[in-house]
Amino acid sequence: MSIISVEHIKKTFSDGVPVLKDISFELAEGEVLGIIGPSGSGKSTMLRCINQLETIDSGTIKICGECLVKDGAYADKRLMRSIALKTGFVFQNFNLFPHMSVFRNITDPQITVLKKSREKAEQKAMELLERMGLKDKAKSYPCELSGGQQQRVSIARALAMNPEVLLFDEPTSALDPELTGEILAVIRELATEKMTMIVVTHEMAFARDISDHLIFMDGGVIVEQGNPSELINSPKTARMQEFLKRFNG
Repeated sequence: MSIISVEHIKKTFSDGVPVLKDISFELAEGEVLGIIGPSGSGKSTMLRCINQLETIDSGTIKICGECLVKDGAYADKRLMRSIALKTGFVFQNFNLFPHMSVFRNITDPQITVLKKSREKAEQKAMELLERMGLKDKAKSYPCELSGGQQQRVSIARALAMNPEVLLFDEPTSALDPELTGEILAVIRELATEKMTMIVVTHEMAFARDISDHLIFMDGGVIVEQGNPSELINSPKTARMQEFLKRFNG
């Protein structure tokens, strides 16, 4: 069974600009789907549609066998909330609550959304902080952390909600190059544990190495997709060849 199934989704912004044009793909349990492409190609919007941060105009999205939207018609609010809990989202710019400590950023969502006891939520938070190498930062506030540390907290917060799939929206784009490696290492570790993930990234070598399947998007469409090594090393379309040439300088 596919964890995520996207069929012929389309979306046009309010200004009339089409951003997604007939996008279809599937993601199986335990797989990593990498998504690459130039800025403005629709990559982030597609992720946001899966995570209910944006709505689609037409098409079908199924998550863990449940239909979020079919032929453009959304499920009722209760089912939408249930489906939302199956996906975790890691943003480009961390999106941590600045007025809360690192510890509360991870514990409070578990208590308010998952209705966990404070004891269990705190235990889970400390386990994840230790895993991220941030146990000593539990009482710190986001502004006191480096960008890499903030992003690791963001990943810990997403994992604390026990999602079926993690969605990463260019998780290293806001980081200095020297901090990028630590985030990529965390994602690699999750991949070895067979965490189901969709990763939008500009790190070409990383996308090639971590993904089970790779998609190249441009202009709101999937231009090319398939085996990551074949796509990166021997692209078939002129557009992807041009993209990789420009990306590699």
